[in-house]
Amino acid sequence: MPGKRQTAPPPPPPPRRWTALLIRNTLLWLVPVAVAWWLATPIYNRVLLRSAAGILDLCEHPAVTDLPAKGDHDAYVVRRDFPPAHSLVYPFRVSDVHFHLLLLGALFLAVPGIPWRERLGNLAVAVLITFAYDVLLVVFIVESTYATHLGAWSLAHYGAFARNFYGLGKHLLDLPFKLALPLVLWCAFYLPRLRAASPPAAPEKA
Repeated sequence: MPGKRQTAPPPPPPPRRWTALLIRNTLLWLVPVAVAWWLATPIYNRVLLRSAAGILDLCEHPAVTDLPAKGDHDAYVVRRDFPPAHSLVYPFRVSDVHFHLLLLGALFLAVPGIPWRERLGNLAVAVLITFAYDVLLVVFIVESTYATHLGAWSLAHYGAFARNFYGLGKHLLDLPFKLALPLVLWCAFYLPRLRAASPPAAPEKA
């Protein structure tokens, strides 16, 4: 019996159509991704706070920082070595740390012409990288609080370089870098593949 013919994969759509499909799919995925993010946020926040507190415990000698949650979306920076009336040094909204997961999920699920298994695998790796980034951001939120928000105590315990380092680092991680991270990860996964799949440019006629 003759062997079965293997069907070739469908050719990729033209670049303009592919871009239009990506934009459309991203907009369509935003709502279900937002629902999944909202439902997962309480668990994600607690894992994020515990991971950041563990890193701070390793870096502090002695370990004096607690990050207790307040409800599902907020937390406090607490120092155990301060008097009880002043131990709560800074409140912050944990859910604001990782709202970039909305764009990350929509972008990675919206890529046209990629098998679902590959899309979900790439998304899982990207979420792990983003989680590590979010842990680092929480650490910088804490250290920036200590270095710049506690007046005379900050001046006595942090030098000028440390205050600038943690203050600027927290600002960059919390705004431009956080917003750019989903796009950078998407490009790292898919831009080389798109370049390889794009047809070579036709030679110019003399």
